[in-house]
Amino acid sequence: MEEETARFRCIGDDGTPLIVIKFRHSLTMQGKRGHRTFPGAVRLALSTGEGVRYIAPDLFEVVDTGELLHRL
Repeated sequence: MEEETARFRCIGDDGTPLIVIKFRHSLTMQGKRGHRTFPGAVRLALSTGEGVRYIAPDLFEVVDTGELLHRL
């Protein structure tokens, strides 16, 4: 399962406002003592679905175009 864990307001190289969304994969299993959730990998994407890469705490990069996004 994948769930949204955070949203970051950013601005692109050309001044366009964009939203970067942080998703976390997780696995939920039923055990003897109830449900357990195991956190997994994190994925970043624009609100439009384009892949985003983490560069620094306040800087992201759109994977396909190389555009840098600065966190506001």
